[in-house]
Amino acid sequence: MSEVTSLLLTFLREAWVALAGAFVAFALLAGIAQMLRVSSASVLGANLWVWESISALISILVLGLFAFLGIPQIVSALQSSLPGAGGCGPISELGTLASGLIGGLAALRMLKAAFTTMLSASIGGASSFANALIESGEALFGMILASAAIPLAAWFLGTC
Repeated sequence: MSEVTSLLLTFLREAWVALAGAFVAFALLAGIAQMLRVSSASVLGANLWVWESISALISILVLGLFAFLGIPQIVSALQSSLPGAGGCGPISELGTLASGLIGGLAALRMLKAAFTTMLSASIGGASSFANALIESGEALFGMILASAAIPLAAWFLGTC
């Protein structure tokens, strides 16, 4: 069971690294697009477009900081609060597997939400930071529910 757990967690880590690399690339593209928009709007004399682009640039920066500083800390804090073992035997192994997978999937889902928002900002759309936070909140709520379900399942199935 531990081999399966390590294989799945390795797969989720590799997926997170790949998504993080794409996130950085699109964040740079979004930043360049907004800087070009600021310079063209200032040449035209459109003050509203300048401030709109500056606010989009600030939201890109905040989203990048949230993705690389906030998500790992949130997941590690919640991962440490998940119960790892509910007893002995197969229940303990399943609890360890479930807590590892829940944390990995939540981290990947939160980064996917930030990536989708960054992708929208890089192609010139609105960078809705609120949607990324809503999806991250959903992932956190799922982790909290799972942290309650693992001990209940161990109690129901009977532990040693």
